[in-house]
Amino acid sequence: MNPVIQVLLMALIGALIGGMTNTIAIKMLFRPYEAKYLFGKRLPFTPGVIPMRREEASAKLGDIITGHLLTPEVFEEKLKSPETDQLIMHFIDRQIETIETERLTPSYFLERLSSGLTDKIVLSFNEEIRLKVSEEGNKLYGRTIDDIMPPDALNAVDSKVAHLAYDINDKLVQYISSDKGYSDIYTMVDELTENRGRLARSLKYIMTKDSLTERVQSELLKLIQQEKMINIENRVIEDEYNKIKQSELQELTTHSDLDNILNSIIKVLQEKIDIREILNTPITDFNKELFDRFKNYGKYQLKDNFIEYSGKNMSKIMNKLQLAEVIKKQIDSFELSKMESLVMDVANKEFKMIMLLGYVLGGIVGVVQGVIVLFF
Repeated sequence: MNPVIQVLLMALIGALIGGMTNTIAIKMLFRPYEAKYLFGKRLPFTPGVIPMRREEASAKLGDIITGHLLTPEVFEEKLKSPETDQLIMHFIDRQIETIETERLTPSYFLERLSSGLTDKIVLSFNEEIRLKVSEEGNKLYGRTIDDIMPPDALNAVDSKVAHLAYDINDKLVQYISSDKGYSDIYTMVDELTENRGRLARSLKYIMTKDSLTERVQSELLKLIQQEKMINIENRVIEDEYNKIKQSELQELTTHSDLDNILNSIIKVLQEKIDIREILNTPITDFNKELFDRFKNYGKYQLKDNFIEYSGKNMSKIMNKLQLAEVIKKQIDSFELSKMESLVMDVANKEFKMIMLLGYVLGGIVGVVQGVIVLFF
């Protein structure tokens, strides 16, 4: 064979081998997507390199991105940039404007977080009122009146009770001295002289009913106004008052009475603290002056606090977000065909150059081999 043709033939064969080898190597990065088996044994180089190392590569890529690219320091620096400051401020202004123009309520935001959350809060709040009132009521049920009453109220009642005997006596004197008192005494004297035996009836022959009534009235007034009588009244009143003070509430009321009282208190509290009405009140109506102050000044403090808090807790936030795990899951869920297409589109020119380089190197190796064969 002609030496030149032999060298060219070997160069052609070498170029084909080099080019096809590189082409197959590039294809084997992705293909086949799944392992192939022959007689129950997995064939070598199946699946392709990337499918085989997909989970390991996705985990490494997630660690690289979160460990060296999207680090807490990067986010913190970005948060403190003028662009982010302006963006956050614009977002807050938009939210304030929406709240004001659309008269949004706390209930609106609660429902955005979770449907039915307003009803749950209302039920929970009312149930908490019921539980707390019932709990405190049951505690009070076993305590004495003296222990339950506030000191100021107890002192006021003590002062009233101390003068109660004198007050009662004054009322009795006014009553007995009045025409009504005289009439009632006259009626009792008449009943006495007519219906209480001979001795009582004989009194009407000695004294007239009017004189007898006047005498009884006079004696009653003298008896009532005696200091000794007042002291007796005062002692009896104080004894009974002290007994009441030392009595437990359960001695004075039944469980049914307690339930009625507690239910009344619960009803009043739930009506006075209407949590549903509060949650359905436009935020701007809670306190107009406070809302205007926030709109003009407070929003800047909110923005600064958000940036400061986010910056200080960025590491914790990123740990909670588990970005590395998220990146890994996203890569693992990405279809291999789409990934291959994406890589090929991005590195198409480079892959073509690799294949061309395979042809060139293969051709050079073929020429060298042909020359060596000719000389040896």
